[in-house]
Amino acid sequence: MAKKKKSKTATSTVDYSRKKVKEFDIDTNIKVAYKTGSMIYGKKQVLRDLRENLFKMLIIANNCPVELVNQLNYYNSIIENNLFIYRYKGSSWDLGLACAKPYMISIIGVKDQGDSDLLSLKTKSN
Repeated sequence: MAKKKKSKTATSTVDYSRKKVKEFDIDTNIKVAYKTGSMIYGKKQVLRDLRENLFKMLIIANNCPVELVNQLNYYNSIIENNLFIYRYKGSSWDLGLACAKPYMISIIGVKDQGDSDLLSLKTKSN
């Protein structure tokens, strides 16, 4: 039995259209921003610093209390530069786990995004 030689043209006909498109992962970006940037979490701390207009964006959990959301919208309407408020798709437990914390976090204030791409969510949600 004679061995068949492999043709070199077989490698040139690879279908590149099946390449996986990289999606934006919010959880890993929150972890990167927490480690490399400046973030504050918790209702009291965020509301205190919100009056000083220090944040670039806010991330709130899906099950965040309605009173807190109304209060954030009120403060956002008062300040000069409106903040971008992103509603996280998971619960406050999931948001806590995204920050590598073993407890619930209902709101995160992002002062500096660090090496993450969190501020690119502004263009993706519009």
